[in-house]
Amino acid sequence: MELDANFDDQIMKIITSGVPGKFKKVKITRQTNLKKELGLDSIGMLSLVFRFEELFEIDIAQLGIEINIAKLKTVDDLIQASHEIMSKAQMAKVN
Repeated sequence: MELDANFDDQIMKIITSGVPGKFKKVKITRQTNLKKELGLDSIGMLSLVFRFEELFEIDIAQLGIEINIAKLKTVDDLIQASHEIMSKAQMAKVN
């Protein structure tokens, strides 16, 4: 899969779909804090990871990629991590 502008939009949709009800009205930008502004705890973050794996049909653990959820503070952090995961997934397909 090519990483284009649409990829970032897909990640934003995954994030939006995982936001708990009382945080649904928060305007999500790349600087939005995942925990403080969107109410995403560790379980919510894991849920996003599972949605990501389903959408892009990859198994992050099988690729040997470790995700430190504690380091993902903002939407931009999550988007950047997604780019890294997809790059590694593409490299694994080539090899």
